[in-house]
Amino acid sequence: MKIVLLGTGGPRPDPKRMGPSTLVNIGESNIVIDAGRGVAERVVQAGVPITNVDYVLITHLHFDHVGGLADLLFAAWNKGRNKTIKVYGPGGTKEMMSHLFEAYSKDVWYRLHETALTHQKLGDIRGLVEVKEVEPGALSGFGDWVVSAQYVDHGHGLGLSRRDWPCLAYRVASDVASVVFSGDAVSSPDLVEFSRNASVLVLCCYLAGGEVIDDDAKLISRHVLSSSLDAGKIAADANVGKLVLIHIREKSDDLLDDMVAEVKRDYNGVVILGSDLLEIPL
Repeated sequence: MKIVLLGTGGPRPDPKRMGPSTLVNIGESNIVIDAGRGVAERVVQAGVPITNVDYVLITHLHFDHVGGLADLLFAAWNKGRNKTIKVYGPGGTKEMMSHLFEAYSKDVWYRLHETALTHQKLGDIRGLVEVKEVEPGALSGFGDWVVSAQYVDHGHGLGLSRRDWPCLAYRVASDVASVVFSGDAVSSPDLVEFSRNASVLVLCCYLAGGEVIDDDAKLISRHVLSSSLDAGKIAADANVGKLVLIHIREKSDDLLDDMVAEVKRDYNGVVILGSDLLEIPL
C-alpha cells in the first residue's frame, strides 16, 4: 500500500502545484481521492497509466476538488478503458456527473460514431462511470480492503446544513496500514474519532498562525479550513502515526517553517509538509 500526493494546491491556481488530489495504490487497485486541477497529468507522472484508475472518492463539491474530474474520466475512456470506474461522493455528485456528461455530449456522440468504424471499441462512458452518493459508514465494492466515510465540518459553523452541504473524510485501510483523508475540514469530534489511531492523517492546513490575524482569516481558520493552530491538536487527539499537511495557501518559506513548528508544538509524531508527487512511506 502506498499513497502519492498528486496535487496539494488550494483554490487559487499556482503554476507549481496542482489542485487537491491523492493517489492510493493497494495491490492492483488505484484510488484517487479528490480530482483537482491537473489530476490526469499527475496520475501519469506518478507512474500509473491513466486507464488504471479504478475508483474516485470526492470529499466535497468545491471546484478545486472536482475541476479535473472530467479530464480524468474522459482521458481514461479515450485511451480505451472499457471497465467500470466507480465515483463516490457526497449528495449532489450524481447531479454534477449528469451535467458533466451533458456538457461533453457532442464529444460522446462523436466518439461512439467513430468507434463503430474502428477495431478498438469504446463503450458508452455514461454506462462505464458508476456514481454512488455516500453517507457515513463503510462503503461497499472495494475487495479485501476497507473504505469508510464520515461527515466533517467545512463551513457548517456558518449555518450550512449537512443536507445542503455534505462534506466527507475518507479512511482507507488494508491489513498493512490505514490512511485518513480529511478533505477540507476544521477540527470536530467526528474528525478526531474517525482518524483515531490511523497510520497517516492527510489534513488540510491552509493558514499558519501568523496569518490568522484579521477577521476573514479568523473565520476561515475557525469554520472553513484548519490552520496550524489546530492541525497538531487534531493529530495528537486522534493519536495518528504521521501527519501530512496539504491544501496550504501560498506563503513564504519562513511562514512554512513557522507552520510546521506550530503543529509540532501540539503533536510529537512525524509531520510532513506535502508537495506534489511526494510519496508517503507507510
